[in-house]
Parts: sequence; C-alpha cells; structure tokens
Amino acid sequence: MARGLAVFLAVLFLFAPSARAAGEPSLTEVLSELRALQAELRKKDREIEALRRELSELKSRLAEKEPSVAAPSGPAKKAPEISPPVKRIAFGGQYRINSYSVHTHRKTLNASRLRIRQNLDLVFDSRLRSHLQVELGHTHANLTTTEKRLKVRHAVLSYAFGGGFSAEAGILPLSDRARDMLYSADWDYNPLALALYYRSKRLGDFRLFAAELDEGEEDLAHDDFVHYELDWERKFSPGLKLSLFALYAEVAENYANPAGGPSEHTRPHLNYGGMLTWKPREDLTLRAALIGSFTDREILGTPDDASGWLLRLEAEKTFGPAALFLLFTHASGDKDGEGFLPLMALSGTYGYWGYTGILTVQGPTDTGFDDTAVNVSNNGYGLTTFQARLSYDFSERLRLWLAAGWFGDTEARGRDSTVGYDFLGMLTLRLHRYLTLDLGLDFAHLEDSVNGYADRSFNFNPGDEEDKLAVFSRLQAEF
Repeated sequence: MARGLAVFLAVLFLFAPSARAAGEPSLTEVLSELRALQAELRKKDREIEALRRELSELKSRLAEKEPSVAAPSGPAKKAPEISPPVKRIAFGGQYRINSYSVHTHRKTLNASRLRIRQNLDLVFDSRLRSHLQVELGHTHANLTTTEKRLKVRHAVLSYAFGGGFSAEAGILPLSDRARDMLYSADWDYNPLALALYYRSKRLGDFRLFAAELDEGEEDLAHDDFVHYELDWERKFSPGLKLSLFALYAEVAENYANPAGGPSEHTRPHLNYGGMLTWKPREDLTLRAALIGSFTDREILGTPDDASGWLLRLEAEKTFGPAALFLLFTHASGDKDGEGFLPLMALSGTYGYWGYTGILTVQGPTDTGFDDTAVNVSNNGYGLTTFQARLSYDFSERLRLWLAAGWFGDTEARGRDSTVGYDFLGMLTLRLHRYLTLDLGLDFAHLEDSVNGYADRSFNFNPGDEEDKLAVFSRLQAEF
C-alpha cells in the first residue's frame, strides 16, 4: 500500500507542468520527501499488523474461558447458532396530554388527562409481520389507577400470500370507505377480525372481512354482534377514485335497547353505498357519497324497522398557504329514530366525520366533554349539516384553524328541529417534527334535540337548551 502510494505521487509529479515558480522545491527534494513518507507508511503498516496479532490472541484467550456446552456424560456438542427471527423492529406511538375548561349553565369541568399509545411493529420477512399497540387510556387518578386503564388496542398478524393477496387476523383497526361516517379505527373500532385483501392496479383493491364486536354469552349461539363486509376501491386516474361497499351485521335483539332485556336471537343491520373522489386540479378536491341503511326493529326496540339514506358532498380548495373546506350532509330521519343509521350508532363508537369541536369532534376536543357530539344522522332522527373550515399556515410551524357548523332538520318527536350551531378556533404550533401544541376555543349552542353518539339518548329534557364554551389544549408527540 505504501509503495504504491509513493509511485503514484512520483508519477503525478513527473507529468505535472515542468515550469515552477521560484522558490519551489526541486525534483530531488520532492523525491527525498516521498522516500521519507514511504518509510513512515511502512512503519504504520507494521504497527497495524502487530495490533491485529494482539487482537487475535485476546479472542483465543476469551474462547478458552467460555464454559463448555458438552453434556457431562456425553460427547461434546456444538453450541447452537441463534439468528434473530426479526429483520426489523419499529416503535411508533402517540403521547398526548389534553387539558380543558368547559362551562355551561349546568356545570363546569376542569381537567388534564394523559393518554399513551405505544406500538411494537415486527417485520419477520417480506411475507410475515405483526403490529401491537398498547394504550394507557385517559387517566383520572394518576397516582393510583393508571395501571387499571392499560389495555391492548391493536394486535395484528399480517401475511402476504403473493400475487396481490394478503390477510390480517387479530384485534384489527378497521375504518370504513366513507370518511369515518359509518365506523372508524381512530375511535376504537378495533374488533377481533379476519380480513382478506386483494390489490391489483388493474382491478382495484378488494377487502373482505368478518369482525366480532361482542361475543355475548358463550352458551347462547345467537346473541352476538358480528360485522361482515365486502368493499372495493379503484383509481381510474390520478384524480379519480371510486369506492363501493356493503356491510351486513348480525346484531342481538335489543342491543340498542337495554330496557328490552336479554336476547337469544340476532337481527340484521345493513349499510351500503359508494363514494366518488374527483381531483380536477391540483388545488381542488371534490367528494360525493351516497349511502343507504336498514336496521331491524328488534335491535332498536322500535315499532317499525329503521331505514334511510345519507348524502355527503365535500369540497377542498387550497389558496397558497390557506385551505378552505366545505361540507354538506343530509341523513333522512324519523320521529321515532327509525331513519338512516350508521353502524357506529349500534356499536356506540364514533368518528372524526365533521369539522367542529363540540357537535362533532377534533383530536384536541375528543376528551371529557364529547358527550354532545352527534353522529351523521343524530341516531336515526335525521340530520342536515352545513360546515366550513379554513386553515392558514403562517409558517411551517404555526397554523390557524377556524370552523363553523349548523346542525338541524331533525325530526325527533316533540323536540326542536334545530340541533345547534358550533364555532371553533384553534392554533397549532409545531415544536418539533413529531411534537405539536394545540390551543383552542369552541362555543356551541345546543337545543333539546341533541342525541349524543354514545347510547341513543337525548342529552336534554324537552324544551331545554344550553350554551357550551370550551377552552382546551393538547400537547402531542406522534411518531
């Protein structure tokens, strides 16, 4: 190595321009310096070789000190070679602290709550992987009861068969193909399920799954809550996408009517429809969804079966650092709650389907005071909404959110047709790539026809109304 370097430098010097400025070293002087450098490099080579021999001797001594793996009375056995079964490990998660102060004429709420979601993702090879998410739910008594709120939220085994076919099994996070209006993994729709997928650039993406939401009593064969679904999604061009879906749920009688008593039979619930997404320009996105529903009367404890339809129209337009979102929804209703029903109305879950912070929810407002949030049909009594949201980026680190919504046209018997109106203002400060701080204010006027998402019960007595003011913050790291 040293000899080659010396020869290279000598050749480079000889082929350099022969003219040199006065005072520069002569060729003889340069060659003398190169010979000295060559001698120094040879010395370094000898030192490196000596270090290698010393390292080899140390390894031999350590090997002699290791305990033998031979059995006491048998021949010596070679120590087993252990290779790690996992090719890649990832630790994603979400750490957040929600704080709020909520004021109505009935009560004042003040609280701070911590929630942690920690992921463990293992990739065994190109076919097999797993996903585990452990959650510490929103804490209350932080010193004594945090461990009681620890639970497994996701537990997924994924296997790729090849040729576009794959499968998942376990506690799966499942979301609909309809912008979280039917059910949403973001709002704890994580049932025990088996899902089969087929993905094709030409034919589109297919999903078929069976999900058990509630086992009921094991000695009763027909008191469960099981969700079956087939859906399909295909991009016809970069700016045009169509989604179609049909879900069928077997739901125990009186599941949404606790006063009706136990059941030994299941009844059907259906949601079916499609959504079209069109992006005619880079700065404009349009969406339209049409969905139908049917729910057997024995599930609800109502005089008649529930059925109806839902229309959703949405537009998003960007203007440089600003973006404007407009949303119209209409779900048909009935005075006895026998109109359109999304699956979430039966499961008692929810989704981030709207723009506001009290009558619908956002991430920073989904804790502690979301009892007056309504689903897209006000639990079958019907609902029409007009909502708008404006975001403006002052910089890469600071964003302003403004939103407003009117909720009405409900048909609840003996109650106001207007559900309420809601105004939201929020600042989002990005402190780090993974860390944000949200600060906001929300005001909503609520009428007696508010029927919160959780249990199909009205929040107020007939004739009552309420003003609700919330000041809130959220510190969140997501990675």
